[in-house]
Amino acid sequence: MARAKMGGSHGWNGNFVESATASFSLAPGDAGKTFILKDAAVTVTLPTLSDINAGYKVTLISGDDNEHILTGGASKIYGHAIDGSGTTAETVLPLTGHSTITPAAGMIIGDKYDIISDGTNWYVYVIAGAEVAGS
Repeated sequence: MARAKMGGSHGWNGNFVESATASFSLAPGDAGKTFILKDAAVTVTLPTLSDINAGYKVTLISGDDNEHILTGGASKIYGHAIDGSGTTAETVLPLTGHSTITPAAGMIIGDKYDIISDGTNWYVYVIAGAEVAGS
């Protein structure tokens, strides 16, 4: 898995921006990072809630048109997905206790997952050009 720091420097907010080209599990030390997912369909697994502190936050951004999947394992994911799959307006999908978030075909560069935890639950807000489904 390639997870090299892009440009070897910190992002604008002082956090690392990394490229991810293969599926991986987030670690407690990844808090505050932004990952650009590209070159293959990437599945990202959230860390176990007992391993992280409240306020753990990470951002995932699609760097290509692959379908990047987010999974919480045994942990549930709550939040909303806003997608542009409708013909005249965005669709808002409530994410209520899902363990996996999967976009349909048609992700575009810049689609984004904002992820945060209060130490008890995961909250994910997705902005995508394709339909997003939770399971």
